[in-house]
Amino acid sequence: MTVRLVPRLLLALAATTMFLFAGPLAAERGPAPDARAALDRFVEGLETFTAEFTQTVRDETGYVLQESDGSMQLGMPNRLRWEVTEPFPQTIVSDGEDLWTYDPDLAQATVRPLGDAFDATPIAAITQPERLDEHFRMDVLPVRDASALRLLLIPRNEQADFTHLELDLTPDGDLTRMAFRDIFGQETEIHFERSERNAPVDESVFTFDPPSGVDIYRP
Repeated sequence: MTVRLVPRLLLALAATTMFLFAGPLAAERGPAPDARAALDRFVEGLETFTAEFTQTVRDETGYVLQESDGSMQLGMPNRLRWEVTEPFPQTIVSDGEDLWTYDPDLAQATVRPLGDAFDATPIAAITQPERLDEHFRMDVLPVRDASALRLLLIPRNEQADFTHLELDLTPDGDLTRMAFRDIFGQETEIHFERSERNAPVDESVFTFDPPSGVDIYRP
């Protein structure tokens, strides 16, 4: 069974990704030093990040609702292209000021200021990475792969739309997995492959020009 990802989930993925890549992270408190240090290494000196991904969405019983593939390119600060290619093409583009979501099958695009888009996501209003400890309680989860480190982030805000966020990193600071569960029990898991740090990225990928005939919504 496949279903379309709702715009809210797509925005969640975009905001989560941009937040994680936003810059150095403070460490007033937190999990095991190795795990936190790996997260710091991931964002330190980051200018661009590109990767292919596989994405699985499950309901509260673990039933797979959708499996999809795509690619992403990120540029500092807050520029992103997140593109699902299969089974339903969907695109998110941020130029640092506006965030576009585009569904070519429906010939619809939505654009909103980036700040408003952040407010509508599970990472609600977190735009300053130095405030990570203020917004999350952090811990380390065990994993079978001894070379992996798994961080658990639990939002301090009881009104958040998600219950937890997991990040898998290598000791060298490579992000390999991201997963979160929403308040309805739906889980989204993303595995990153063929990733590159600071590879040249054409600035044009961070702009979106709606094709002719596309309906544009500005909520």
